[in-house]
Amino acid sequence: MMRSVEKTPIERGFELFELNMAALEWPGEGLPVIALHGWLDNAASFIPLAPWLQGVHLLAPDLIGHGQSDHLPPAANYHLADSCRWVAALADAMGWQRFVLLGHSMGAGAASITAAALPQRVAGLILIDGIGPISLSPEQEIKRLRQGFEQTSRTGSGRGFADLDSAVLVRQRLGRFAIGHDAARLIIQRGMKRTTDGYRWTHDERLSTPGTHYYSAEQAMAVLRAIEMPSLLISGEQGAFQGWDGLAERIACIEQLEHCVLAGGHHLHMEEAEAVGAKINAFLGKL
Repeated sequence: MMRSVEKTPIERGFELFELNMAALEWPGEGLPVIALHGWLDNAASFIPLAPWLQGVHLLAPDLIGHGQSDHLPPAANYHLADSCRWVAALADAMGWQRFVLLGHSMGAGAASITAAALPQRVAGLILIDGIGPISLSPEQEIKRLRQGFEQTSRTGSGRGFADLDSAVLVRQRLGRFAIGHDAARLIIQRGMKRTTDGYRWTHDERLSTPGTHYYSAEQAMAVLRAIEMPSLLISGEQGAFQGWDGLAERIACIEQLEHCVLAGGHHLHMEEAEAVGAKINAFLGKL
């Protein structure tokens, strides 16, 4: 039976493109791994998984606009493809020419795009309950574009909470997928700030509005077909792919892809960390 190794992460900060990117680092002598979290999550989402990973040097950033990292300037927009620039700059700051990418949900989309764009630098790709970028039809894209500009113009300072417990209850029900109390609390503790009237999210409120650019299905699959390195997809039985007819088509796009389904929901890397860690360790052992 695999045993976890108690690891306390180190808080890191990187000045990239004149913005601060915060991160959690678990030093090690093995493979460099950069872990990208999901939408409105932060680096703390990898705290349960880190002790189960063997022979890695793990770095989990708070993606720009999330957690403890800076927000983009007011006139800038958040585009998933820009993740390539941030990941490459982060790897350069660490002195890593080649590294493994690990991504969950939105982070899996960002990791997919980065792996396609930087095949000479990404030695392996691990996707958790996400594969490639979200795609929309042209008609849906126009609708979301209009919604994005309209809602961004009305964005305020965000909802406040009297205490962290109230925020945890909201986070458990945020979005399409439920998350357990302990996992939600880890994310909340890093993703909230205390103010004079209670607590508020640290993430950029613009991230809660529709984006202004999405990929078409054809573009998303072209990204996946460009992924050249060994890849692993871990999905949850009750996760994002449940009932989605498009999964098989996307899986077929990646030539060197291993797919496994584990018990658990969308945040299975937090709530089923031992099982997820075992699959990742077996995959890394073959690189």
